[in-house]
Amino acid sequence: MKKLLVGSISAFALAALTLPVQAQSSDPGVELAFMPSTMSVTLLNEGGKYVAIDLKHIAQGEKCRMDKDATIARMGTGAPGTVRVRYAAAQISSGGCPFMTTFDLPEADYAKARTAFVKMKDEAWKKVDEIKKDLGDKWDELTGKKKT
Repeated sequence: MKKLLVGSISAFALAALTLPVQAQSSDPGVELAFMPSTMSVTLLNEGGKYVAIDLKHIAQGEKCRMDKDATIARMGTGAPGTVRVRYAAAQISSGGCPFMTTFDLPEADYAKARTAFVKMKDEAWKKVDEIKKDLGDKWDELTGKKKT
């Protein structure tokens, strides 16, 4: 539950931080995804990043660990055959990549990551729709919607 909450809050924060980027690009927007597997990635952030949980600095070009199911966001095209992504959640375990780490992910891995996210999102919306149906008018009352 804690991991889900941290991931959700981080995803919303990332979306808010990327709004100016969307205004400058013809890109349809930020897509969220889940890391398809645990792997080492090369940090691309200029100047590197500081890892608060480990109290250390990772320089640009060094490797760090991305854990399976970590929330990532597509930021655009990376090196040939890759997608540029950014880690969209706070690091809660030692040894991993810091928050907002930018790295390139192979296109095939990103496709798997995005598919997993969309599947989970669709399942979540189905559950919300079931709850709405079960609660009926109570749903509107709970969500603060007034009947017209």
